[in-house]
Amino acid sequence: MREVANENATGDTSPAFYDAKSCPMAPTTFRRAAATGAFPSFKIGRKLMARKADVDEWIATQARTPKPKEQSGDDADAAFFASLQPRRPRR
Repeated sequence: MREVANENATGDTSPAFYDAKSCPMAPTTFRRAAATGAFPSFKIGRKLMARKADVDEWIATQARTPKPKEQSGDDADAAFFASLQPRRPRR
């Protein structure tokens, strides 16, 4: 662990590891993701730690895709008018 701390101290001021408080996500989300194995983690005393690169990579994979846009033009009109057609009565 001292080697990692020394490597981190040479020029780079950002920590190489996240804990629940320093992570860019909510502490509960960090703990839950670590517990499910979303990224490798370990404990030092009572602190749950994970490599910054692993957490950042996992966050990048969690990006949501945008919803498809609404239909426009004739397709939208046809879908709208099809929804207005009377339904068969229930028996």
